[in-house]
Order: sequence, then C-alpha cells, then structure tokens
Amino acid sequence: MVDENLRECISYNKDFINGSIITSKKYKENQGIKGKVLLELFDAKTNKKLKEAYTENLIPDLYFKDTFLELFVQGIMGAGNTRRCENYTWFNYLYLTDSDKPENINEQRVMGNVIGFAGRNEPYSGNDPIRGTVNRSETKFEVTDNKIKINFVFDFPTHAANGRIESIYWADSDPENKDYFYRGAALYGREYEDNSYYINSEINPRRYYAINRLFSYAKTIKFISPTKGWLLADGKNTSITQSSYLQFPESLKGHWLMIPFDINTNDIIIWDQVTRLLNYEGNALVSDSSHAIKKYDGLYQACPYIQPDGEMVFIGFYNYSYSGDNYLRIYKWSKVGVQLSFVDINMSQDFKDKDYNVSFNYKQINTDGVFLDGCIDIIGYTTRMDDQFNEKVYTSRWLRVDALGNKVQDMNIKPKIGNSTWFETRGLDSGNIERRCYVYDFYRSANRIYLYYTNTQGGTSFYQVINKQGNLLEPYKKNFSINSSYYGYYNILGTDRWISRYYGSSSNSLLIQALLTSKPIGAHTKLAQPVEKTEANTMKIQYMFEIDLVNYGEDYY
Repeated sequence: MVDENLRECISYNKDFINGSIITSKKYKENQGIKGKVLLELFDAKTNKKLKEAYTENLIPDLYFKDTFLELFVQGIMGAGNTRRCENYTWFNYLYLTDSDKPENINEQRVMGNVIGFAGRNEPYSGNDPIRGTVNRSETKFEVTDNKIKINFVFDFPTHAANGRIESIYWADSDPENKDYFYRGAALYGREYEDNSYYINSEINPRRYYAINRLFSYAKTIKFISPTKGWLLADGKNTSITQSSYLQFPESLKGHWLMIPFDINTNDIIIWDQVTRLLNYEGNALVSDSSHAIKKYDGLYQACPYIQPDGEMVFIGFYNYSYSGDNYLRIYKWSKVGVQLSFVDINMSQDFKDKDYNVSFNYKQINTDGVFLDGCIDIIGYTTRMDDQFNEKVYTSRWLRVDALGNKVQDMNIKPKIGNSTWFETRGLDSGNIERRCYVYDFYRSANRIYLYYTNTQGGTSFYQVINKQGNLLEPYKKNFSINSSYYGYYNILGTDRWISRYYGSSSNSLLIQALLTSKPIGAHTKLAQPVEKTEANTMKIQYMFEIDLVNYGEDYY
C-alpha cells in the first residue's frame, strides 16, 4: 500500500536510434512543488534527437527545515537576525554528475564526479569543458489559475559535459566554492533586540568582557554542545585576568587553566569548576629555562576525557625541539588539576621509518580525539628517494598515542584516488601520487577524518575524507573552511556536527550557527538510466518547477 502523502512518478530513458524505452517507477513526497526534468541529446552535425530522459526531482527536507529555522526561530525565538535567510541560493547552479546514489529526503550535497554545470543567472559562451549555459530565450515563467510554472532551459555544446550523467542537482555554489562550509540557522544569538547579536558593553558589561577576553585570548576552545565547552587559558595573560568585569580570583592567576563555559549563563565562566593545571611538584606549570625538565613545560592544547571508570581527566601537550629532533610532551591531570603523569616522545626517532632509516616529520598534533578515547592524533610523513624516478617518495602517516606515550595506531594514509576523475586532470594517478603530495593538515569529528595534502614535485593540493578505519569517504574536496575571516568553526566533540562562532570586528559578539561541511543542494534528480554524452553531441536540459498556487482568497473552516 502506497503512503497517501506520496505520489507516483514515472521516469524513462528513450533511445531514438533503436526505439528502446527503459522506465522506472518512483514515489515522491507530495510537497506541492514538482520538478519535471527533460534531458535531450542531439547529433551535433544533423541536430537530430538521439536520446531523451525524463524524470521528476526530490527536494530534501533540509530545505524546508532550514527556511523555517532561519525565518521563524531566529527572530521569534530570539536567536540571530530575523532578516537572514540565504537558502534562495540553493537553486543557483545546475550540476550534472555520475552519482548512482538514489534520491533521499535527507540529502545535503552534490555527490559524484562533476560532469557538467551551469549557472541559472549568467549565460556563458567560453570553452570550459564542464560548463554549459542557461538559455535565456527559451526559459519561461507562467502563472495559471492554480499553478506557477518556471521552465529553465540549459544548453551544453559539444566540448562541455562529456561523460556519464546519472544525477542532476540544483545547488548553492559553483564547483570552485561548493566545498566551503554553509552557515545554517543560528542556534544562539540575540542579546537585547530582534535584529542584533552584538553584546553591548554598556547594557551588559559582564558578558561583554567575558566574551571579548575569554574567546579572544583562549589557547584552545572545545565545544561539547552548541553552548557549552572548555577553554584552555593562560592565567599569566593579563588581558584575561585583569579585565574589568571578569573578577578573576587571585588563586587562578599565573596558572594554566581549564575553564568550563556555558554561554547561557551571564558570567560565561562556571567559576567553581575552573581547574588549575599543576606541574609534577604541585606548583604552577611554568617554564623554567634553568631547569632541565621544566624548561620544556608549557601547553598548546588540552582536552577533557571521561575514562572508562567514569572519572574525568585532562590530557594536553606541548611540543619542542632538541638537538634537531622534534619532541612531544604529553600531560595528564586529574579533574582537580593534580598532574598524574607526563611523558616525552621523540617523534623524529620513535616514529621513524626503520626500513629506510629516515626520521618522521610531524605536521599537526590535535587533541579533539582525546574526548573520544583519550588519545592524541599526530599526522606527518617520512620521505626517501625513489632512484627509478629520481624523486622523493612521501609516506604519509596518522598516529595515535595515549597519555602514557604508547603508540595505539600507526596508519599509512596514502591518498586514495577512488573513482574520482579529478586527479587525472591534474596528472595524478595511483602510481605517482606519493611522489606528488604529502599530508600537511588534519581536522576530525567523531567518525570523519579530514586530511589536507599539499603539493610537491608537480603535484596538487586537496582535501580527502576518510573514516577512523582509513576507508575512503570522499576522494576530493577543494575546501574545508568558512569563506570568511569573521567566523571560526568548531567540531562539537563526540559528534560529526560542526558549528561556527561569529567574531565580529571587535570580538564583542556571539552568534553560534549550525554548519554543513559542503554547500547544500536544493534538489536531486536521478535518471532511470545514465546518459553518455560525447563530443559528437549537443545537449539540452529543461527543468520545470510547478508550484501549487496557494489559495489566499477563500476561508476554510
């Protein structure tokens, strides 16, 4: 029995050469918005139609929920700016890809290799091998008694969009920008009026100075929910401890501090839970240049961890160089700041490639994973000469060490090309990729690892996404960030969710927003069968939206 909220849709592919027709039946949510898609393939010399494919689209739930959150919740419920709603851009670009994944109501982004794309707002007449153009003269808008119909028409010449096409998307950005984060609805914001998320220094100076000082000068910021988390702060920094309204207790000054915060509270800081991180003698963790051990005391990052026995501890690190080698000092403290252990690791030698006797070069050390299992993530590489090609070979690695310095993982993270066609256009293949790039940066969430590979020896730079087991999730991402200097981005520890925090020109603002790690889609259409376009073909795509016209003129009881 078919759900009454679903409507039956017939998709087909028709071949005008042999007369074959392939059909498939799909069921779509009856949203009052239909997207009817017709793809036509023509012989470039005779203009004779060779093939056509017809189907209907699916608009994901994300679009409707995002609209409601942006327009209603932000203003009426008091989070953010009532005028901000940017998802009209989700229908700015048409994408053609080879993705064979079925349509899904929970879809969020463009999938597969990009075979072609075209902008809805700007005609194009260049030689880009994937870009087509909107056909303004054939694009039509029509209003009837009960519907609005918009029929967009796109043309792709012989040189553009050649390849296997199976999915058609509407999306937010062009290919150069589609991997930037999308800032979704505000989760936290408004302070004192509907259209402002600024914190006024005169109306509420305590919150103003807490946010201005703490979030600006914290060493690290760890969110464990959209509004709660931990700050690592240097209590020797007078910009924090001598601010007018923070009233820092004397007992906390001069110490490294783990500061729990809750932005729903007026003071931001939860004062009775602030922890001083002590050295092994029970004193402030302060470097002492005249002491053989203490001269390497310091902190770059720290993170809380709930042990299997239920006790919370803090694990942090400091890295330094000695006699040409790179060292990592790992600390572990109890929840009240008593130092339980510290250990020094010679990363250059302890992680060296013993087969070739080459030292390890670390690039990033990260404590976000500490929250999950108490281990610190380290990424880097070893390098050796390949005599056959007279080039360096880079072996990229992802290591994890526990608080005692034990190596829990040592994974070779050779970049994997998968089925991505992007690498071929850059001269990369599975045989040369370890000579053309090496791992340089690292971000992570609970289940997704974002690796940045930088170019060398004629290679190229890109992001790649793997899971914790090293399996490839995304072979290629161009960007992993927010395209704005005013926004920071953070993983909510223990989850795969990301949020942003708005900094503002004077750091006196606090707007927390949900994030997507790629620009979102407005719709997805999967063809009944893939269509193969070559240089012998031109192609036309008609995409009609039918929107049921709301009856504003009658009362219903």
